[in-house]
Amino acid sequence: MLTQLRADEREAFLEELAHQVTPTFEFYLLALLSGLLIGLGFSFNKTALLVAGALVAPRMGPLIGLALAAISGSLRFFLRLLLSVAVLITLAAAGAAASAWLTASLAPFPVLAFAHARLNLLDFSLLALGAAILATRLARANAIAPLASAAVAYEVLLPLGALGVGLARDLPSLWPGALLILAFHLTWTALIGLMVLFVLGFRPLVGSTGSLAVTIALAAFVGLGGALGLGASVLAVLPTPTPTPTATGTPTSTPSATPSATTTATATLTLTPSQTPTLAPTMTPAPASAVVVGTGGFGAFLRQAPDGPPVAGLLDGAALLVLGGPEVVAGRVWWQVRTAEGLEGWLLGDFIATVTPMPSPTP
Repeated sequence: MLTQLRADEREAFLEELAHQVTPTFEFYLLALLSGLLIGLGFSFNKTALLVAGALVAPRMGPLIGLALAAISGSLRFFLRLLLSVAVLITLAAAGAAASAWLTASLAPFPVLAFAHARLNLLDFSLLALGAAILATRLARANAIAPLASAAVAYEVLLPLGALGVGLARDLPSLWPGALLILAFHLTWTALIGLMVLFVLGFRPLVGSTGSLAVTIALAAFVGLGGALGLGASVLAVLPTPTPTPTATGTPTSTPSATPSATTTATATLTLTPSQTPTLAPTMTPAPASAVVVGTGGFGAFLRQAPDGPPVAGLLDGAALLVLGGPEVVAGRVWWQVRTAEGLEGWLLGDFIATVTPMPSPTP
């Protein structure tokens, strides 16, 4: 434990660890190269390029170094590493944005980027495991584990790449979520490293006010980023609650009511009063709830019009509300839908599975 070492021994030990987590010029060069590859991967929806970007990425030692600086009480070292991480973020995001901007006329809609702009339990588990191994390897062997570093880079730089792509392609439905997930992953990497170092015996000296201040600042940053990222991601995946109609006898009604229904309303009211309650649901049908299915994991395009230009990419399981349709264009059926984020557009009927009854397309 650090508290059992003499002052000079403690300083020498921490100096060795600090040398491992301090970035060099190569660190920033690889950050830019990694951003370029990740931007290309998102632009052309190629997972292989995303993995290559994570493997090319620099060692994620500075992220664990933030935890080391906090627990050792060096405010100057903490701020220096924080600046290094900020430069890493800027370069990687700039590389991804440059790739997306240069290939905008050739690349399809970046569907894969949306998968890394929301919270995923598997991604978070991989991030936590990688951060724990990084901190353990640093403390035990004074080295950065390459595989764990690549895992952390994958979970940190991919949301960062999605942020750059969203800004370059002017996709307001992409970059805010990517920014929050980036903050969430960054802060939790530092927090997990801090906890692992504490378990392994790293303790600040008694009365070290600098260590206490840095630790409190780091915890506050972790709490803010984590809360914002988690809250936004959970809200993004939750379907919009809609009142379900109690009447169940209207599956065959069409969303576009014809004027003939209003002209016959008075006649049917006089002759058969028992049919009057069925006219109100027919005139104002509630939107049907649905989900995206059958894309094979590649996602589907939400378009401005049937077979028109894309608006956004939707993954399997995305919640929808069916607003209108069907429209048949070139022999294919399209439905007007609204996503949980409030985006409206047209989606191919092959990729829609309804949760509540929806009108059947008329030939």
